[in-house]
Amino acid sequence: MKKIIAGILVLAFAFGAYGQTSPSDEAEASFAKGDYLKGMNILTAAINNPDPVQRADVLQTYARFYENIVGNTDYALMLYGDILKTNLPAEHPIKASAQKEISRLNLLKTQYGAENAVLKKLRPPEATSPSENSRQTAQLLSIIDKKPDYYRISEVYYQLGRHYLAMENYRQAYIALKKSLQLKPGINFYLPVNVYADMAYAKWIRSIINSASRGILGVLLIVTMIAFYSSRPWRWLKLKHLMTGLSIALLWLIIFSISYKLLTSNHGISDKTMGEISAAPPCFVNCGPDSQNWQVVKSLFVYGLVGVLGLLVFSIGISRFKYRWAAMLINVAFALLLFTALTTTFYMRNCDQKSMFNSDVQNGILHYIRGSSYFISFGMEPYVLTNPKAYPNLAIDNVSDIHMREWIKKHCPVSPPAGQPAH
Repeated sequence: MKKIIAGILVLAFAFGAYGQTSPSDEAEASFAKGDYLKGMNILTAAINNPDPVQRADVLQTYARFYENIVGNTDYALMLYGDILKTNLPAEHPIKASAQKEISRLNLLKTQYGAENAVLKKLRPPEATSPSENSRQTAQLLSIIDKKPDYYRISEVYYQLGRHYLAMENYRQAYIALKKSLQLKPGINFYLPVNVYADMAYAKWIRSIINSASRGILGVLLIVTMIAFYSSRPWRWLKLKHLMTGLSIALLWLIIFSISYKLLTSNHGISDKTMGEISAAPPCFVNCGPDSQNWQVVKSLFVYGLVGVLGLLVFSIGISRFKYRWAAMLINVAFALLLFTALTTTFYMRNCDQKSMFNSDVQNGILHYIRGSSYFISFGMEPYVLTNPKAYPNLAIDNVSDIHMREWIKKHCPVSPPAGQPAH
């Protein structure tokens, strides 16, 4: 009976040991799934194990990860060197393998010494001249062309992407950075590839939008000139037509002024909105002519005026069309293209990355209708001191300077409470 129980215990122990997974195996499984952070956490937790065999095994897995997935061969060399420092016998397979890997990596460093020297001498493209950037870009392209098997080729693509980004060649920058990530999927643990890739992609899309909107405006300008000239306006255009143009311009001024007054008369900005746009207290809103960003409002008026007058000139050009319904449809299509392109150009030049959009409505079309773009300014005290009448109803509860608070109360306008007459 005792022999049977002892046999069962031995078998249970054997099966338990057989079914147990080592930290290296668990980490390798995570790496295979692309969960690099989880795999690294597993190895980090096991790396200080007192068992020299397990510690060496973890270090070996870590070194392979940094060489093959991250692309940091110098750190991999250091990890292989740590294996040699463990208390394992010199003839142990893991130690012998580590020595072999160190020799291989050192041989690669010797073989590609010239390419390594190029990478080492590279200067940050953001801090160099355009001619120096071009020279360094040529060096990187030469490595890619002549040494495609270079063991640090992912770093070459990373540096190439940064140089293209500095040269405002955003499309090529994005392609190079994505190639770096494709070669070494975990390279972000070594170099900030994703940061520059996202930056290049965003700038690439913005450049496309800018080029498209300006291209459309250019085409519409040419079409307008051709249509206007073809209609021979000097033969039939009279003073009343010019007066119509002036009336339309004046009408646009009136509509713009009324709309601006209605939209800015009641800000209705809550503390929650101020928090969401990161406006530090004390915070206030100014939309008047004395505000810092009044130039944006004037630009919007000019863009609208250009659109109105451009549409008028185009309408004159096609006013002699035989089929009135065709002229009307063409006018509508022209107006949609013109004002879409003008609005896009205005936004990209004056608002994109210069303001913050926020809305109390989270979803649906009302999100945009009820929303506003905020141009945030910090350190507004000089503007308040020089023109206090332009800053009514300031939120001064959070002003720590007592003298400043009293000065604001004395000189800045304050609306009376509801139901009380103004003084």
